[in-house]
Amino acid sequence: MWRLRECSLSDEQLGLALGVSGNAIRNRRSKPDLWKLSDVERLAAHFSLPVAASIQLGHSLQELSAQLRALPDAERRHIERQLLLKISQIDLYNRSDWPVRHLLKMYQALAAVPH
Repeated sequence: MWRLRECSLSDEQLGLALGVSGNAIRNRRSKPDLWKLSDVERLAAHFSLPVAASIQLGHSLQELSAQLRALPDAERRHIERQLLLKISQIDLYNRSDWPVRHLLKMYQALAAVPH
């Protein structure tokens, strides 16, 4: 994301490079919560940065859904409360795209859980 500040491309040019509109880039620059996981991957690829972590995160999120479904209901609900997301939301984001704000929210919630 820091590369965006140094980027000499206009919003329209960057949008074309990422496959979104220039207006979408403008909105995401002013409201960073609007970025999605696939946007971050395309940004990294555009700026020749590694995308392995983002790809691995996507795979882990797919696995999370299956693992939650295999748990007893009480344990699954407990984890859903910790993640601040229900399994139906996780499934929805796995099918569409993960908003970065929800990934950050999950990270912050899990970081606050005592080990």
